[in-house]
Amino acid sequence: MAGRPRFLCGVVEGFYGRPWSMEQRKLLFQWLKRWGLNCYMYAPKDELKHRLLWREPYTEHEAACMQSLIEAAQEQGVEFVFAISAGQDMVFSSAGDRLLLQQKLRQVAAMGCHSFALLFDDIDPCMCQADRDVFPSLAQAQASVANEVYRELDQPSIFLFCPTEYCSSLCSPSPSQSCYLLTLGQELLPGISVIWTGPKVVSQELSATLLEEVEGVLQRRPIIWDNLYANDYDCRRVFLGPYTGRAPGLMPRLRGLLLNPNCELQANFIPIHTLGSWFRSELGSCAHSDHAGGRTPGQPSISLKGGTRLQPSTAGGQEVMPDAQPHDSVPSVADQDGPEPCSVAPGEGRKKVTSEPEKGSESRTPTGGRQSPTGDGDQLTTGSRESCEPSSALPSTAGSAQSTGTSVATETLHSPGPPMCCSNGANTSQNLPLPTSDARTGGGSSPQPPSSTQTEVSRADMPPKPPGPGACTSPGPPAPLTDEVGASPGPTAPLTPEETGSSPMALLTLEEAGSGPTVLLTPKEARTSPTAPLTPEEARFSPMASLTLGEVQMLVELFYLPYHHGPLAQHLLEHFRWLRANSLSVGVPATAPDDCEGMQWRGRAQSFQLLCAQTCRLHSHFVSSASRALLYDLHPYLWDIRNMLLAASAFVLWLDGHLLCDPDPKGTWGSCFGWCQSITAPILLGGDAEPWARRGGLFGELQALLPVGNSCDLFCHPPPLFPSSQLYLLHPLLPPDKGELYRMCQESLNCDPKVAEILAAYPDLLGDRLLGSFLSLSPEYTFVLEDEGGPCGYAAGALCAEGFLQQRDSSWLPAMRHKYPRDLGAGAPALGQDALEEALLFFHTEPPAVPLPVLRRFPSLVQLGTAPRVLDVGASRSLAICLLSALRANGSRGVFCQVSAADQQQLSFYSKLGFVALPVAWGISPGARLLGRLL
Repeated sequence: MAGRPRFLCGVVEGFYGRPWSMEQRKLLFQWLKRWGLNCYMYAPKDELKHRLLWREPYTEHEAACMQSLIEAAQEQGVEFVFAISAGQDMVFSSAGDRLLLQQKLRQVAAMGCHSFALLFDDIDPCMCQADRDVFPSLAQAQASVANEVYRELDQPSIFLFCPTEYCSSLCSPSPSQSCYLLTLGQELLPGISVIWTGPKVVSQELSATLLEEVEGVLQRRPIIWDNLYANDYDCRRVFLGPYTGRAPGLMPRLRGLLLNPNCELQANFIPIHTLGSWFRSELGSCAHSDHAGGRTPGQPSISLKGGTRLQPSTAGGQEVMPDAQPHDSVPSVADQDGPEPCSVAPGEGRKKVTSEPEKGSESRTPTGGRQSPTGDGDQLTTGSRESCEPSSALPSTAGSAQSTGTSVATETLHSPGPPMCCSNGANTSQNLPLPTSDARTGGGSSPQPPSSTQTEVSRADMPPKPPGPGACTSPGPPAPLTDEVGASPGPTAPLTPEETGSSPMALLTLEEAGSGPTVLLTPKEARTSPTAPLTPEEARFSPMASLTLGEVQMLVELFYLPYHHGPLAQHLLEHFRWLRANSLSVGVPATAPDDCEGMQWRGRAQSFQLLCAQTCRLHSHFVSSASRALLYDLHPYLWDIRNMLLAASAFVLWLDGHLLCDPDPKGTWGSCFGWCQSITAPILLGGDAEPWARRGGLFGELQALLPVGNSCDLFCHPPPLFPSSQLYLLHPLLPPDKGELYRMCQESLNCDPKVAEILAAYPDLLGDRLLGSFLSLSPEYTFVLEDEGGPCGYAAGALCAEGFLQQRDSSWLPAMRHKYPRDLGAGAPALGQDALEEALLFFHTEPPAVPLPVLRRFPSLVQLGTAPRVLDVGASRSLAICLLSALRANGSRGVFCQVSAADQQQLSFYSKLGFVALPVAWGISPGARLLGRLL
C-alpha cells in the first residue's frame, strides 16, 4: 500500500428524497469516526443547489451552515467531499456555464473544503446542438469540463468523476467495448478518480475479477458508489441487514468505496457499522499481504468473539470455523465497544454479530424516501442519550487497535459466504408459547399492556362508529426474493427436536394440531411480553421497557437486504405460500375432516399465526421503546408490515372451514391467483433485474398472496403522524364475540338517561340493528378486531347479497318486529333518541329493494364499524382487507354497502377503500346512498 493515496471508505449522501439535516450529518460523522471510516460525500439529489439550481451560489447563511458542516467533518477526521451535479442542463461548450461551475466550487473551497466531485449520472446522454458542434462525443465534452475544473482547483488530491455510464448494465454493449468509457479513460487527467456502482445500479455482489475489466477500460482504479442499501426507489422498503456481498481482496482494485445508504439516517446504524467492519478486515488482509507475506489479500485468519474463526476456503472465500467453545450466541447489531443500537434486556448480554458480505449497489430513481421529521441526535438506542457520544477508547483511524489493548479482531467481521442469522436456546424463550388453553380464556401470564398514544386524529380515516345506525426465528439462510408472485412454496427446513420445542416457527405435531379449527391466540397471549424487567441502571435512562436483543434481530430480519429476506420474513412467506397452495384441504365441503392433510395444514397455520402475533407485538413494543428519531424513521415500514400481517393472519384462520371447494374453476380463489399471476408475469424480470422490479419487498410479496392483492388502493395509506403502541388482534367471529360486540355497540352511544333506561331493558337493540342480520344469516363472513379492552371493531359481509336480503326480509325482520314494539322509542327528543328511532324504523319499515343491476355487478354486501377509541387507521383497513379477501376467495367480484349521504365520516372511509357512489336512487330516505367497488 506504500505510495498509494489513502483508501476512501465511508458514506455518500446520494439518494433522491428529503436530504438529511445538518444535525443528522454531524451525528453521521460521529458514527464514521467511531467505526474507523474516513469519508463523507455531500451529494443529496434533491438539494436544490446541488443539482437543479447548481449555478446559484450559496447565500451567506447557507455558506455558514456548509462551512460548519465541513468543520464538523474535519473535527471527526472525516474527509468531506463536496459533489455537484450539473449535467442535467449544462451546456458543456458554454464559457458562462463553465465559469459558474468553477465559481461555485471555489466558493466551497473557500469554506475549507479540499475534495470535490463532478456527477454526470442520471442525465440525458444526448447533447444539445451547440455541444455537438464543438465536441465529437459526450465523453469528450464531460472530460473537457472535468479537466478544466480540476486544474482550476489546483489539482486536489481527491477529485471524483461520476460518468453517465456508471455500471455495467448501462454500458453498450459492455464496459470493455463502451466507446464512452474508453474515451473517458483516455481523456481524463490521471489524478481524477472515476465512480462505479458495479454490474448493476444496485449490485448484488462485487468481486475483484469484475473490477479488473473496469480498471483496464478507465486506466485507473474506480471508486465504488455502493447502492446496496439505497431505498429511494421503493417507499415500502428499508434495509437493515449487514454489509455483505463484497468479496475479500477488493481494496487493491479500488480507490475507495462509499455507501449510498437508506434515506432514513437511523436505519443505517447496522449498515454503516458493518461497513466499518469490512473496511477493517480489508485493511488487515492488505497489511498481511504487504508485510507478512504468504497470504493473499482478502484471506486473513481472524478470530471472532465467541471463538469463531474465519479461514480461507478453497473457493476463494472464507469459511466460518467454530472453535471448541459452544456456539450459541445470538447475533447482535453492535460490538461491545461501539454504541448499542438498543438497550439489551438483562441476562442476554452483548454478543457479537457474525455478519457476512452480501450483494448490492445503487438506486438512482427519483423517488423520495421517508424521512424523520426531526433532526435530533438520537441514535439507534432506546435508553440513554449519553450513548450518542463517541467513546474515546474507540479507534479513530481504520485498523488501529484500541487503547485498552483489545484487538480489532474483536469487532464485527464478515465472511464472504451467504448471510447468516443465528438463534439459540436462550433467545427462543422470548418467543410466544404455543397456546394450549381455550381460545377465549387466558392461560398464560398476566397481560402487560403497552402504552398507547391516544392522540386525536381525523376520524374520516376510520370506519363508521357502531352507535350511529342512521348516520423469533429459527436458524436459516436468508431467502432470495422470487420473481413469481405465485411461485410454489418450498418446504420449510426441518427443525431439530430442541428447536421444535422452543421455536415459534416449528410446526405443530398432528396431535397438537388436532382435527378441529385452528386455535386462536387469546388477547392475553398476544399481549404477553417476553421482555425481561429493566435493571435499576436501565430504568434511570428509560421510563419504558427497552427492546430486547431478540426483538432487534426480528426487526432486522423483516427488513434485510434488497435481494434477500431475513429468516423471519422467509418463514412468513413460506408458511403463507404453503397455506394458500394447500387451502382446499380444509375447505368445505370437507372430504375427510380428520385426514393428515388437514391436521398438517392446521399445524402450519398455527405456526404462521404465532409469527404474525410476534411481529404485531414487536410493533407495539417498538413504539413504546424506540427513541424519537428511530421511531419516526422506521415506524412507517413496521406499521405497514403489522397491518398486512393482521389481515393475513385473520384470513388464514378464516380459510379453515370457510373456503368453498367449488369444482368449477370459474370464480374460485385458485383461478383468481392464476389470473393475477398471468397479468403480472410479463413485468417481472429475471434474476438480473434491479431490486425495484420487486416492488414492496416483504410487504409486496405478502400483498400478492392475498386474493385482493391486485387492488393496490386497499394497501396504500400514509402512516399515522402519532404512532400508537396499541396491540390489536384480528380474527374471524367466535361464539363468545356476539355478546361483546353488542355491548360495544351500546357503550359507544352517548344517550339521555331516559334512552339509557330503554336500552337497559332492550340491551340487544342497537346490536341487532347494526349486526344482527349478519350474525344470524352470514356469520362465516364476520371478522372481529380486538384491543386491550376487548372487541373494538367488526367487518361483516354476505357473499350472495340477493339471497341474504331475501332471507332477512322474510324471516329475520319479522322476528325483530315481534321483539321490539314500534312505539318503544316514542317520547320527547333526547340525546340518543335519533339512533333509537332509526333502529325501530329499520325494523318496522319495509326495506327498499336493491336494484338488480347493482346485485349483478356487486353481488356481495359489506358493513364495517369500529369503536371511537380505535384511532389507528391501519387496523381498520386490515379489518376491511381480510373481509374483502374472504369474499373474493369464494368468488365475489364486487361488493356494495349503504351509507347516509349526511355521514361524511363513512363516506370518507369507504372512499379511501376504493368505494365509489353508484348512480342509483335507493334507501328509506332520499339521502341514502349505495357505494360499491370491484374486487
